[in-house]
Amino acid sequence: MSMSKVIRDVLIGGGGVMGLSTAYNLCRYIDPTRICVVEKDPTYCRSATALSWASIRQQFSLPENIAMSQRSFQFIKDIDSHLRVDEDKIDINYKDGSYLFLATASGAPILEENIRTQLHSGVKVSRYDKAQLKAKYPYLNVEDIELGSDCGEGEGWFDPWLLLSAYRNKIKKMGVDIRTGELTNFTGLKSARVVKADGSTTDVHFDKFVNATGIHARWTNDMLNGILKPSQRFTLPVTPQLRQTFNIACKEGASNVPLLLCPLKTVIRSEGPNYIVLYSDGELVDDRSRLDDFGDVDDSHFVNDIWENLVYRMPCMEAVKILGGWVGYYEYNTLDQNALIGEHPLAPDYFFINGFSGHGIQQSPAAGEYLADTICGVKPVIDLTRVGLQRVLDNQPYLEKNIL
Repeated sequence: MSMSKVIRDVLIGGGGVMGLSTAYNLCRYIDPTRICVVEKDPTYCRSATALSWASIRQQFSLPENIAMSQRSFQFIKDIDSHLRVDEDKIDINYKDGSYLFLATASGAPILEENIRTQLHSGVKVSRYDKAQLKAKYPYLNVEDIELGSDCGEGEGWFDPWLLLSAYRNKIKKMGVDIRTGELTNFTGLKSARVVKADGSTTDVHFDKFVNATGIHARWTNDMLNGILKPSQRFTLPVTPQLRQTFNIACKEGASNVPLLLCPLKTVIRSEGPNYIVLYSDGELVDDRSRLDDFGDVDDSHFVNDIWENLVYRMPCMEAVKILGGWVGYYEYNTLDQNALIGEHPLAPDYFFINGFSGHGIQQSPAAGEYLADTICGVKPVIDLTRVGLQRVLDNQPYLEKNIL
């Protein structure tokens, strides 16, 4: 077994979309060869990013989430100008679409307030009463719905693998040190050990460390706690949550179905000529050993937990065929399901970009830009102070105003 040592300015634990975006943005300020990104699985076959729906929306209630998505949307629309390498044009297969929020009488006041916030922030959101919903979305049953909203610009979906590849290829071309291996422990306040599959190890000495380890973020922070003073330690409230996606076909179904979020927890959108449907029972996984065993899609969840509610909302879905699907985890912030981004509140030179709870890939361009600016002492374009780590110490959730 060989051992080696390297010295870098910034060590980024995690080469998913958050780590790659942070590295890309750091290259504006730091010699790329002085940035090290460590990723255990360069195939991304189990990456939360690669297994996501890769959708982007503007319809949030918190101004920070709106601002991150607006800035990220502009990056995605202009992605070729940012991430092109040589003559290969960057295309992440972006398609315009919209989220459609539906609210019953109890949720309508919250949705009204959210719409006002979005309009104030420049979101091209549209409001619909029951009659207007029936006219625009005739395939939906809206008898129990009082209010809806969708967005005419700035929302859609894309291929997550293509975004990951574009970031990775770009920073590799720029000279960033990308290492395949697992971050196993901190060997000192400014050093960490990386172990490759063949058992060889490298101790990476750094000035700044970024926790971008996704669903493993809490365990990475636990390792960091092991070398910090007791007064500097805290628990990162990030836990993996299991989700299943079903790919279904329906001959009588509607076309161009938006990403539907509504009561009865029905989450569906068009995917080419077919549809994808989300299922999660909210299970949080505390056993890290389970994260390497995703298991297979369980069709019984569609039959027993999804189908009846889906048909109620979309009667045209009475006869469907399950074509397949996939299982994956995403990093769930148990405090308030929002980003945890910024510098360690008790120990300088350690930074976090975690806990986006399903919003990560869509907000990654803006989040990586913000963190790079913060690391390098540059005033960020967006003020994300309120989604920093201090609220964890204060136990002060900063919640989206949800209608469901």
